[in-house]
Amino acid sequence: MFKTSLHFKKFYLYYLIILIIIYPASPILFDFFLRIKEPVFLSPIAATGPLIIRCDSYGDGHFNARRGNGTRKHKGLDLSAPVGAPVYAPKSGIAKTGCVVTGMGKYVKIIHPGGYSTMHGHLSKITVKDNQWVWQGAKIGEVGKTGNANYKRLNPHLHFEIRYKNEHLDPSKYIR
Repeated sequence: MFKTSLHFKKFYLYYLIILIIIYPASPILFDFFLRIKEPVFLSPIAATGPLIIRCDSYGDGHFNARRGNGTRKHKGLDLSAPVGAPVYAPKSGIAKTGCVVTGMGKYVKIIHPGGYSTMHGHLSKITVKDNQWVWQGAKIGEVGKTGNANYKRLNPHLHFEIRYKNEHLDPSKYIR
């Protein structure tokens, strides 16, 4: 009986020491393992072929395309998809949801470990809760025509952005 009790005491002592050493480093380890598991951004919409960029009478949806009077530039990609098409998390992270009557309309922003974030705008439906952890490939919403995409002649699409430490990146260079 005494021997078993001593083993339990040693076990808990070792467990406590490991916890003290590893716990402060756990966010770093989690980020490291997530980068190995998810080395690339997946496409936020299902596509059997190449992704189609929106191009209609209001302009095109390429990264850095001119907007308005030409002084403003488009900070994402407008991926053509029918209203109601599912939108997926390109990488794991914490979802932030919102709605702006103009601009993005209904949107989901995902904050990913390592300084990256993605923005998914003009959604018709949001299927995640604010501050919810989402895994890569999980459904986060549905394509819509909310916000500035609500014009009749504007084709339905998903506005998709990738940012690194708040600097806008060209999503076409990052998504697989």
